[in-house]
Amino acid sequence: MAKDDSRKKLDEWRTIQHRGRHKVLKASKDPVARAKFIAELPSPRSVILHISEADRVSALASLPPLNFSSPAIDPEPRRNFHRFHQPHTFLTSFPPEIRNIIYSYAIDYPSCRRLYDSYYDQREKATRSRSTNSKHSHSPFLRTPTILLLCKQITREALSLLYLQPFIIDRIPPWVMGDPSPLSLLNFIGKRTLQNLRFVQIKIPLGENAYVRSGKVWLEVLQDVINAWSEKHSLVRLQIMFKISNVNTRNLWSYELEDYEKLLEKFNYFEFRHALRPGLIRWEHWVIDLGYAYKVGFRNPIVRVHPDPYIWQGSVIEWL
Repeated sequence: MAKDDSRKKLDEWRTIQHRGRHKVLKASKDPVARAKFIAELPSPRSVILHISEADRVSALASLPPLNFSSPAIDPEPRRNFHRFHQPHTFLTSFPPEIRNIIYSYAIDYPSCRRLYDSYYDQREKATRSRSTNSKHSHSPFLRTPTILLLCKQITREALSLLYLQPFIIDRIPPWVMGDPSPLSLLNFIGKRTLQNLRFVQIKIPLGENAYVRSGKVWLEVLQDVINAWSEKHSLVRLQIMFKISNVNTRNLWSYELEDYEKLLEKFNYFEFRHALRPGLIRWEHWVIDLGYAYKVGFRNPIVRVHPDPYIWQGSVIEWL
């Protein structure tokens, strides 16, 4: 059974939904309230985890020293022959600022959608080739980006930018028909890569379905992640977002609240035992009400409107 604190949370979510609906209804009737409502809507472009300057400095401090100075030149500038006939390479032709721009275009963390799509592509190819190895069809082939295989300095510089980007977990891995649970997330992102992440955002939807306990599924998916981080991690900031749906369905939430409590306990225990500093985890709760989302923690809740990739991942076509 859910604890009293969790039941109070559920009552708070219902109150937030009521206030959010009242705010939307008022905006639909009053032109002044509508103008204020539109002005308060967050920009849909802010879809990634905000990284503060203090977190940025902490992340860079954990990286190996980087060469941010200008490219090397001939030690005898008067000998123009040697300077002008110096071999041109990527590292000597472009200053660090330009190289960083190139790295930002060449490398980033893939979304969960891209990771899972590649799995389905590989499985389809295996089916077409009539592969009899079931292990191949269940284990995606992981690739290292080519830019990280060129030379040590390029790898070091590219990783410095990559580690400042957040990795977002917002979907469960593919669920193969007949299996009792989804595939492990470690099949799609290597354990060592997971342990080297500095910034992670996890978006957990709860209460989506009355027949499948979404909280229980997420507990299984995230257990492998927590186990890997318990062995070793480099986290500077971990943000966990709960997206709460169907708050008025009482029979549904009698079970979902238990899973919600277990998720909180697991992450709080991990932070207590393994965090490099206090305050590693930031929590965020949104109440989903059809095409609107209301942020918990404000008497006048912040409202986001569908489509908004911060709350609703993917394109509108996924809901058709």
